[in-house]
Amino acid sequence: MFWFFAAALVLLAVLFVLLPLWKIHRAGESGRARREQTNLLIFQERVAELEAERAAGTLEEENFQELKRELQRSLLSDVDAGAADVQSKAESSVSLFSRSRLIPLLLVLMVPPATYLLYEQWGYQDELELAQLGERTRAGVTNAEEARDLIFAIGEIVQSDPENGWAWFFLAQNLVNLGQFPEAAMSLERAAANIAEPQDKAEILSQQAYLEYFLAEQKLTDKVQGIIDAIQLINPNHQIVLDILGMDAEQRGDYQTAITYLRRILQSTPPGAVADDLNARIANAQQQLAASGAAPQDGAQIAAEEGPTIEVQLSVGADLNLPADTRVFVSALEVNGRGQPLAAEAMTVGDLPVTITLTNADAVGPFNLSSAEQIYIVATASSSGTANVQAGDHQARSEGFAHGNTHAIIPLVIENIVP
Repeated sequence: MFWFFAAALVLLAVLFVLLPLWKIHRAGESGRARREQTNLLIFQERVAELEAERAAGTLEEENFQELKRELQRSLLSDVDAGAADVQSKAESSVSLFSRSRLIPLLLVLMVPPATYLLYEQWGYQDELELAQLGERTRAGVTNAEEARDLIFAIGEIVQSDPENGWAWFFLAQNLVNLGQFPEAAMSLERAAANIAEPQDKAEILSQQAYLEYFLAEQKLTDKVQGIIDAIQLINPNHQIVLDILGMDAEQRGDYQTAITYLRRILQSTPPGAVADDLNARIANAQQQLAASGAAPQDGAQIAAEEGPTIEVQLSVGADLNLPADTRVFVSALEVNGRGQPLAAEAMTVGDLPVTITLTNADAVGPFNLSSAEQIYIVATASSSGTANVQAGDHQARSEGFAHGNTHAIIPLVIENIVP
């Protein structure tokens, strides 16, 4: 289909050259015919006038014949001049063909090969081929033979272009389809290292974290935790990360923490099979808590009764003109603490102004708001799309305060540039 449309465009380009040449030729032939017809009409009208004068007796026969012969010679002279002009054009056609006609015709002949060569040099043939392999990857999830063919095809791409992150990603998908999980995790690592867009990187890292977690026999190793930390710098509430943290809490028997993570996932999960599975896991964790003698609590109770509630009234400075899709990260951190967010939320500039509520349920790691006596709030409009603060970002920062496990309202206006 691609080459069909390409051929159609080449044909259109050829017509842009040939049609004007054809019209010029037709216009020349038509003009000569009109001139001959006009000369003949003038001759006939003049002869008719002379005959009328002869009939009226104002013109003698001898003079009539002389004037008629003069008109005939004039007509023949015009016809001969036209014929000579045609002959001249015919004789000069070789030179015209080599100059004004040969060059356009040569250009027409050069259009197809030039188009192909330029497309090979500057086109997106490799990207198109990779996109087709990606479509085949998604379509052939359960086809082992197709997955093997795709691994060979994509393997050739990564060998010729080792920095092609999407090729590594599609390679990983096919390796997963064949059950080659260690190789798939390595491919995902290479993919994340070569893809710059933050949200895409977070998705790929989340798949790597999931594989690494199961390869480590469902243990939160330092490697898995490092991947999770990298994801949370981009998206503090990534569902796969929350799922891994929830599973780890279940493995350790910390069912209240597991319930907290599972409920955070459930908040952004539409009704369906996934939501039903989450509710079943929550119910099982509650049963385990009840069997151990501990009373299960929901996230709202924990936030309201056992931890602080911080309302952040966030806006952007009136003089600050930031793109609506600029990522904004709001974090609560411990004064003189570890630097790891105790709670975090992410949004975009287009969502502002907005009021955000941070509680213990918004913890992004093993520590929550209640683990620190004094905290401060930071809001960053990130030019890179990640929570890593860089020069050129815009930021607002509150003073440190003791939350006292109560309610607090913190107004923040993002307007200061990070040096």
